[in-house]
Amino acid sequence: MLQELDTADLVKVPLAADSFIGHIHMRARSPETLMAFYLGVVGFKPHIQSARFGLFDCGTEERPHMVAFNIWAHDELKEPPLGAAGLEHFTVVLPTRENLAAAARRLGEAHVPSLQTEGALDLCDPEGNRLRMVLASD
Repeated sequence: MLQELDTADLVKVPLAADSFIGHIHMRARSPETLMAFYLGVVGFKPHIQSARFGLFDCGTEERPHMVAFNIWAHDELKEPPLGAAGLEHFTVVLPTRENLAAAARRLGEAHVPSLQTEGALDLCDPEGNRLRMVLASD
């Protein structure tokens, strides 16, 4: 079907309200730095750490492969042009207020700037990827 579309055709398919992205991959300049951040500050658990394959990932007990860092395009890693398609931010849903408070405490201890609102933390990882940590809704 996509082969038949003209470059001027606009395809807008809305996502279902209950859409869920299982995991994300991000290109990384320094996967070791990102792993240290996501394990020590965000509070994730390690899953795969393979320098040989250029893949490092981590997540939670329930979802061990949640965030992956790839160095496959390491030599070509440049900032995208303004307005380019890409990941604006991703959201980590935390089950309890205690989990959110613990994350806020780790961010403070690591001197990571964040914006804290009722039930959410907005921050950037060491490579500038934006994430939002939110409290699960009841």
